[in-house]
Amino acid sequence: MSAGTIALAAQAQAQTPPQPVPASDEIIVTAQRRVERLQDVPISASVISGADLQKKNMTSLEQLTAETPAVVVTKGGAANRLSIRGVGSGDNNPLFEQSVATFVDNVYQGRSRSNGASFLDVARVEILKGPQSVYFGNNSIAGVLNIVTRDPGDRLEGYARGSYNFDFNAATVEGAVGGPISDTLGIRVAGVATRGNGYIRDEGLGGLRIPRVRSYAGRATLRWQPIAELTWTVKASAEHSRQTGAIADEIAYCPPDPLFTAGATGSCLVALNRGEDVKLNQVRSHSPGQGIDLDTQSYVSTLAYDAGPLELSAITAYSHTKYNQRLDTDGTSATLTHFTTPERFSQFSQEFRIATPRDSWVALDAGAYFNREYIHGGVNYNFTSLNSRLTGPFAALAPLGSFGQYDDYRQRSKTYATYAHLTFRPTQELTLSVGGRQSWVDKSIVLNQGFGIAANSFGDITPYPDATLQALGNRFGTAAGLGVAAVRTARRLDAHFSPSAVLSYQPTPTLNLYAKYTNGFKAGGFNGLEHTGAAAALSFGPEYVDGYEAGIKSQWFNRRLTLNVAVFRNDFSDLQVSASQNFGVGVVNVIGNAGGARAQGIEVEGRWRITNELTTGLSLTLLDSKYTDYRNAAGNALDVQQGRPFVDLTGTRTRYAPKYSGNYTLDYLAPITSALKLHLNGNAFFTGKYNFSNNNDPFLAQDAYVRLGAIIGLADADDRWEVSLVGKNLTDKLVRIFGTNLAQSRGSYLIGTDEPRSIAIQANLRF
Repeated sequence: MSAGTIALAAQAQAQTPPQPVPASDEIIVTAQRRVERLQDVPISASVISGADLQKKNMTSLEQLTAETPAVVVTKGGAANRLSIRGVGSGDNNPLFEQSVATFVDNVYQGRSRSNGASFLDVARVEILKGPQSVYFGNNSIAGVLNIVTRDPGDRLEGYARGSYNFDFNAATVEGAVGGPISDTLGIRVAGVATRGNGYIRDEGLGGLRIPRVRSYAGRATLRWQPIAELTWTVKASAEHSRQTGAIADEIAYCPPDPLFTAGATGSCLVALNRGEDVKLNQVRSHSPGQGIDLDTQSYVSTLAYDAGPLELSAITAYSHTKYNQRLDTDGTSATLTHFTTPERFSQFSQEFRIATPRDSWVALDAGAYFNREYIHGGVNYNFTSLNSRLTGPFAALAPLGSFGQYDDYRQRSKTYATYAHLTFRPTQELTLSVGGRQSWVDKSIVLNQGFGIAANSFGDITPYPDATLQALGNRFGTAAGLGVAAVRTARRLDAHFSPSAVLSYQPTPTLNLYAKYTNGFKAGGFNGLEHTGAAAALSFGPEYVDGYEAGIKSQWFNRRLTLNVAVFRNDFSDLQVSASQNFGVGVVNVIGNAGGARAQGIEVEGRWRITNELTTGLSLTLLDSKYTDYRNAAGNALDVQQGRPFVDLTGTRTRYAPKYSGNYTLDYLAPITSALKLHLNGNAFFTGKYNFSNNNDPFLAQDAYVRLGAIIGLADADDRWEVSLVGKNLTDKLVRIFGTNLAQSRGSYLIGTDEPRSIAIQANLRF
């Protein structure tokens, strides 16, 4: 128990009747790379503890953010989608750095695919909103998802958890144990296994429910403290995941809306002729073979030395990811248009940090950072649908097999950075912090694109065996609108200094007023799926943001009521954007820099302990996020139909930017006997309408909705075990979360939906 909590308890005992304040109300974060109370940190953040994650049966970032206002994490084709306050990176380019950066145990995760990893023995998840450029690096331009895992404690402890989802026939078993094995050495091991089906019935797989998951993950942690001042922590993690069914999408708008005068074409027409389900009802008929394979390994060493007036630390990390996704992009049981996205990624990072105690009148945080990444990946396309067009001058290609295309990229990048943050405390109540981060980013790419033979529905493309056939393939690819075949190389160097300043006034421990400015930067990069051959289209420039935020953090009535309000405005310039244009057969991925965008609004976080048994909470975001300058944007399918391949999106709302979103919770915990207590929890997530396309497509939008969840649990008086029923999406709302054009079918789409209603039973045992 902290000194502050002891003081609060003493104050509470002087009242009549006593009003004890649980220590659990003190939320701890490391948003400034120090362990601090959330109420003391001048930042807008949402924090959920590992215990709450387990109680709510949340096993991934996707599930967590489904209850967090203005935050989106979902799977995508070329890359996963991450967004905070209506701003994120495009998903049509697998080489995009993410505007919402993910950190695990203070280590930057360089690929969006890492967000699909399972939660395992998590201490807490911190969602830091707005640019976080000084402490978390140059790419955290829209926010940070900061995951902190558990370390060995000073006594033997652990837990075991099991859950079963009745609706998805899915089971998860998780456990961890750790503690000291000598006076100086501690160890903790954890593991999780998940097996089960999904929520989309795939008639092409005989009615199997997808995504069908088989996932296993583990972590071992060693903590050595030979002397009081020195601590060395080493973590080794691995995950093996196999998913049948890949992305949970299905055909929609088939036949297309009457605005599309061409009627049903391409894949949509095939689906109609086969009598397949073409409604958005979580039933589909895709080809067999789809899936996602993920294997990860990571190693993190954290060495910390307390040298009295100085705290020194070094974080060394290495990770390797092997990823492969097989997608049926025609959306039918026929083999028409499939693609495979193999990816191999490795990352090494090293950070050195020096800090002085924060409670002195002047404090310093400074450090140096190095990160090296290598990614080898691409996309292999099987265009069986084009085989009938291999006639006339292209007839020699027909006997060789299905026509295919490949993008193979190898990107290397190095990031160097130094940062410093000075905190001045002229009085006990007033704090002024100024800092900055200087970054240098060096990237290079070798992009090899061509045409060849697709021997299988999913897999590699074999280049045509001789120069004559290759020339024919190139000519056919150009005629079909698929782009060029070439080997292209490029390199770019970006450098930027990101300053920040924070003024905080805290007259009492329960009141904190602050104002801050942060400049953010995201390095430029390359389009790994650039098919036009234009040299200027291969690369895109950096993105910048000026972030402003003012807020008040307060606690009232002996800290029973916590109320935090933040007003923010983030001005983005040279925003990195992407969109797909379908001009018939070929889809052109347009990557570039928009003039700018502005995300502004108000965030409210409130929690009120009405009685010792009853607590209620509200998280609310009012958001106005629009492009301030986005001329010459790639038109959506309807724009192209009406003869506007490029449009002006200036003034339109950005993607995943509802005008309002929030989550209301009600939690009741009370004894029913001397040995047992009842736990009841209800929550309502609500949101306004939003668009989830890159180019404001009117057919890729989700209307306003309210989604309800509940927990009914029985626990012992000492919280050593709990058995509960967890219900999600109890009103069975059909929620759209992503979408893309359907292959060769203008006006028809593949749309993904969130999980429907489900009930799970789970048991937790702590020791």
